[in-house]
Amino acid sequence: MAVNIDGHRAQFRYNKVEKISVKIVFSSENPGLLGRKIEGSTLDVSSGGMKLMLNNPIRIDSVLDVWVSTPDQNRKYFLTGNVRWCNESEKPGVYQIGLVLRERSDTTTDLTSWQETFK
Repeated sequence: MAVNIDGHRAQFRYNKVEKISVKIVFSSENPGLLGRKIEGSTLDVSSGGMKLMLNNPIRIDSVLDVWVSTPDQNRKYFLTGNVRWCNESEKPGVYQIGLVLRERSDTTTDLTSWQETFK
């Protein structure tokens, strides 16, 4: 499901439900969440991002560090991303969040390995 610049997806999305651990490393909009660890799951993933399901709303432009475990590959990825959107799901108190992955200048992530896995 690749898409072009006119608003369509740029990478293929895999429907993949995996447990994740999210740590909020920066969020001027969510100071109460700074440093907090939130458990959740992925709904779908691509080489450049993922859709998350969490029990907390996260404001747009928040920076998240996430640990994503993939039991089928017996692998754990450390990734950083920016929240692009956040919507409450049909189930009250459960939020779907769009995360765009990116490099960090101050620490090493597994972004390159992730991109190779999901290209």
